[in-house]
Amino acid sequence: MSRMRIDDKEIINADVFQSLIDHFPDMVHSIDEAGNIVYANQTAEALLGYTREELLSMSIWEIYPDEIMDAVQEGFKSLKQRGDFRVESILKAKDGQRIPVEIRSFGIYDDDGNFIRTFSTLRDMRPIKELQNSLVHAGRLAAIGELASGVAHDINNPLTVVTLSSEMMLTQLRSEAAIDAETLASWCKDIQKASRSIAKLSEHLRNFSRGIVEEYTPVDLYDVIEDSIFITSSKINGARVDLQNTVTKDRHYTLGSRNQLEQVFVNMIANACDAMADGERGRLSICMSSTVFNDVDYWACEIADTGEGIPPDVVEHIFQSFFTTKPKGKGTGLGLSISRGIIKEHLGEIQVASTPGIGTLFSILLPRAERPLKVPDSD
Repeated sequence: MSRMRIDDKEIINADVFQSLIDHFPDMVHSIDEAGNIVYANQTAEALLGYTREELLSMSIWEIYPDEIMDAVQEGFKSLKQRGDFRVESILKAKDGQRIPVEIRSFGIYDDDGNFIRTFSTLRDMRPIKELQNSLVHAGRLAAIGELASGVAHDINNPLTVVTLSSEMMLTQLRSEAAIDAETLASWCKDIQKASRSIAKLSEHLRNFSRGIVEEYTPVDLYDVIEDSIFITSSKINGARVDLQNTVTKDRHYTLGSRNQLEQVFVNMIANACDAMADGERGRLSICMSSTVFNDVDYWACEIADTGEGIPPDVVEHIFQSFFTTKPKGKGTGLGLSISRGIIKEHLGEIQVASTPGIGTLFSILLPRAERPLKVPDSD
């Protein structure tokens, strides 16, 4: 009789465990040594759009996109050898939808150490990704807000040229004196140049502030840095900073979003200017070199300033969200946190070294990419 009670208790516990796993908010599955799906919970059904019967007749290779299959196979191999694995990846649902997930897996082995199967939880990252995108967009708008006075100055200067040139033209046209064609042409050129300057600034601000999700393409970091310098030019001039940029064009390519990377460099340059704004004339230098980190080829972009530096007890906190050393109303504390998030999304790193009273050096590491082939112009 006692044996029967124990069995009943074991059955009840198993049923409870099964119910808990089925109603677990994350997808749970188990994969055997050959890569076949041998268990999937209800969340897996809801997330992927397959019935449990369909999932149990499939292999792991069928729920991932073809474009990441090499990484999936390498990850499965590594899991069997290491015993545990954590990575961000992408699932492919029945309807073809791509779903970003965070995967945590560990291996199950027999008494002889032979691999039997995996046990994995997969968390839907879409809500987190949406929140990250919202924060990135908020960071862009905050950066524009901090640069607003300089932007107004950049617009007012060419507007003054347009206004004065047009008034002088009208004065000449209304007078009885003959119009000097050469002078008139000169005023027209001034108006055209000023108008192009305003249009260029407007385009940069429009592109910089948009919040759309962009596809990653080969990006020339020279263009990213030049555009960032253009947007922050008033801040650079206002802080009386001598700028030295040695990055060359058509050489330093990475795979990523030009708009997002521009946001990082705008923030870095603006922060450097703020660090030098109250002292003697500062120097901001930007240079690029190649390096190898964890067997991966990177571009290392160094942004160095001669500002007041960052105290050692503060450096460890600068990448935390909403942490700022700027006076109230002068900073959101989002810039560096968002910048690090963007660089992480680009499979890169941000490193910092600072000496109080000497200056700060930020190193941005981004994976190197091949220069894209030039497409010949068609007739």
